Amino acid sequence: MDFSSLTPPYRGSGFFEFWLSAVGSWIGLGGVLFHSHPSYLYFLTSLITFVLHIPIILLLFLSPPLRSAHLPLGVVPLGLTALTVIFALLSNYLVRRAKRREGERICRMLTDAAGRERGAGEEGTARALVGIQGKGIWGGFVSFISGIVGLIAGLAGVVLVTLLLIDLSITAYDHGIALPSIHSRLVSVHPKNTPWATQVHLACMDPPANLTRHQSLTRKPKTLPTVLYEPPSGVPGSLALLSTPLPPAGESAENPGRWILDLQAAGEVGRVCVWDRPGYGFSEVMSTADLGDVADALWAALSEANEAKSSFALIGEGYGGLVSRIFASRHPKSIHSLLHIEAQTAQTYFNESPRGLSPISLLTHRIATRLLPSLITPLSLTRLPSILLRRSDSLSRILASTHPLPSTERLNENLRKARLQETWGSHSHTSASFRALLGSGQNYPRDAPAIVISSQERMDGDETWAEGQRGLAEEVTGEDGLVEWLKVDGDTKWVCEGEGRAVCEESLRKLLGT
Repeated sequence: MDFSSLTPPYRGSGFFEFWLSAVGSWIGLGGVLFHSHPSYLYFLTSLITFVLHIPIILLLFLSPPLRSAHLPLGVVPLGLTALTVIFALLSNYLVRRAKRREGERICRMLTDAAGRERGAGEEGTARALVGIQGKGIWGGFVSFISGIVGLIAGLAGVVLVTLLLIDLSITAYDHGIALPSIHSRLVSVHPKNTPWATQVHLACMDPPANLTRHQSLTRKPKTLPTVLYEPPSGVPGSLALLSTPLPPAGESAENPGRWILDLQAAGEVGRVCVWDRPGYGFSEVMSTADLGDVADALWAALSEANEAKSSFALIGEGYGGLVSRIFASRHPKSIHSLLHIEAQTAQTYFNESPRGLSPISLLTHRIATRLLPSLITPLSLTRLPSILLRRSDSLSRILASTHPLPSTERLNENLRKARLQETWGSHSHTSASFRALLGSGQNYPRDAPAIVISSQERMDGDETWAEGQRGLAEEVTGEDGLVEWLKVDGDTKWVCEGEGRAVCEESLRKLLGT
């Protein structure tokens, strides 16, 4: 029985909830450790931690983006952490009060007993009091260490909650910005393998109406296929909508996919659609990042926006090449042509042990490069300094990207989560993504016109990559479909930048027949 439809919708990264749970566990552990030796400093810091939960709750309920992303699941660790703090404070107070009362009672009993002894005067009474009230050197040392540890433990909770509060405030502020284009829209999609609907950002635009006669299309825009761009991993499609790079990238940098919109502005391309994959840019996080689900989400977005009746010229760059292949195999009648730009393949993306790493080394590598950086993002250790030093703005934090350099991926926890989903479970031959890619071969439109563009330098330095590009050009694409396989010199990854840009532009013109 499928109970997935009963799952409460959740569209956040999950890292925020992780830290809330960690704070609650830390405070609960501290309450146990300091139960017999309560510390006033620990009591005070726990009280501050509890007070800081109040603005967090207000932000989650009052900010629509935060409410959509973190509720109702975020309430669970938030409520449990708040209850843990309350019980820790209450137990701390009750233990201190009980110890004080018990100490006073024992002191009175022993003082009275010492006073009743024969020959005991003021000196004997004083000795009895010192023996009861004094802790000695060892007792004083233990109390001092307990106080220091309690202070550090309490301050750790305060710091973590403060950083989470700062991060939520920045996120709420950033989401007040408008969508990047007048053609942008948020579309609700619900792929069949996902338990709830997700909103994704899609922008489809026609060529400018004020083209000069020299710029006019050789074919009417309505007769041309719609160019559908699928960007590389870590790059939101929305970047192609921007004519200039976002800070902190330099002015000479190029936004991936922007050359397509420049061709459209010059009157050489008809309608163009770009989107942000789930977790990227303005799109919400989806429960999965399997290639099949991502391709289904794209089709659902196009259908919801009444774009699915079009004929598509697919442009898949890097990781986007895998999504484009599955998309084409599931909707072969809608494919006009394909342009693969330094596209990932099964030989390269699903390599069980990249760079010859052992399974243990591979796991350690993924934890160090994907999981731990992803967990750290909600603490605003990079976003806050970036804001204070004015290295980024709201749009650059929302459209955080691995390219152009310097990478801004660390400024967006949703992007971190999406990339973690893409790589953590997908780099294996048993993953759902690999099965979806294998299944795409049967219905893939091998006879559709296709051009493969590869980096010659990268193929010369990586035999596996070269074999993957050869397989894409000569095996995945049929003999009748392959228009050309171009090997471009220059950048080993971004072949459509610099001198290679002209090659990409000419390839698209050739496929469109303009």
